Amino acid sequence: FTVSLLLSGCFAPESFVEESPYHGEAIDPVVAVDDFTLNNATGDVWNFAEQTEGKVVVIAFLFTNCIDICPIVTENLRWMSSQLSEEEHNATEFITVTVDPWRDDPATMLDWKEGRGTNWSHLSINDVDNESQMKAITDLWVNFGVGLWIEEAPSDLADEESSNESSNESEGNSSENTSDQSNTSTSARHHPDAYSVNHSTGTVLVDHRGLQQVWWGDNDWFPDLVLEDVQALINARNE
Repeated sequence: FTVSLLLSGCFAPESFVEESPYHGEAIDPVVAVDDFTLNNATGDVWNFAEQTEGKVVVIAFLFTNCIDICPIVTENLRWMSSQLSEEEHNATEFITVTVDPWRDDPATMLDWKEGRGTNWSHLSINDVDNESQMKAITDLWVNFGVGLWIEEAPSDLADEESSNESSNESEGNSSENTSDQSNTSTSARHHPDAYSVNHSTGTVLVDHRGLQQVWWGDNDWFPDLVLEDVQALINARNE
């Protein structure tokens, strides 16, 4: 008798379970995007509210030194962008945001953008030593639940990498940087010259009202299904 009461309290009848309209993971409850201002690949100021008003937004988090999943996500985004009609393009904004602003200054982002042949906004900050700029990008990571940590490279690899790094690399002490919606610590302001970035995130689809609606894990991408989710949000916008 007790067990049946517990079960009835844990499970709603199937007829009352609302099916998600999306292929990706529905963000429930939805999360509003906190307005933010970063810099684009030419170093110009880029504000979320101004650039995306009334549009569906596709936002992904990556970094230029990433050699595994980030290039795949980028190609998936590029393919998806190519599948949209002109009308759908006008209703959509693609954005990628770095999780490695220490390396990814605007000049680096511009080289990466041109090398990848992408046509959307790639965002970073101009100065990692500027407290307000660092707060802007770390607050954004927190808002989107980005998990981020920095690992110092082994000493032999560090020696090799330091000889290849550009003269504008930041210097400092090793520390960990974690940023998600349950742990908002972001302490990697100072880090080794040679380091690797690990992050847990996905691509987030934001509706025209600025609400995070759908999450796609970086390793779970099905481009055609992500495209259908974007088009579903566009259709909802036009209703």
